[in-house]
Amino acid sequence: MRKKPLRSLRKKQDFDLVFRDGFALGSRYLVIYATPNELSINRLGLSVSKKIGKAVIRNRIKRLLKEAMRKIQEEIPRNCDFVIVAKKPSAEGALEDFIQDIKRFLSRLFDEKNSYIADKTI
Repeated sequence: MRKKPLRSLRKKQDFDLVFRDGFALGSRYLVIYATPNELSINRLGLSVSKKIGKAVIRNRIKRLLKEAMRKIQEEIPRNCDFVIVAKKPSAEGALEDFIQDIKRFLSRLFDEKNSYIADKTI
């Protein structure tokens, strides 16, 4: 079975929609927002502030976050928009830390008892 493509959120109004209407969960390294979309793909937006470090560090974090989402892409059952905001400690985080945080968020998001996305699916 072919993987669903993971595209980027590009427009400010898309980011604003996820921030306004999305489900959010924070961890030591990340704050993750998600909301369902009407598309047949998952989209990812990243926000890594200059407060975290210089460009080399910020770009490393972005690469690690994209790779973490690619690795667990099969576990994302529905079409969603995600925005991941990196916190200051993420500069010392590793790929495994990011994967663990995202998996924890997804298990909370798609929990059968209080599924936020199942209620909002279009």
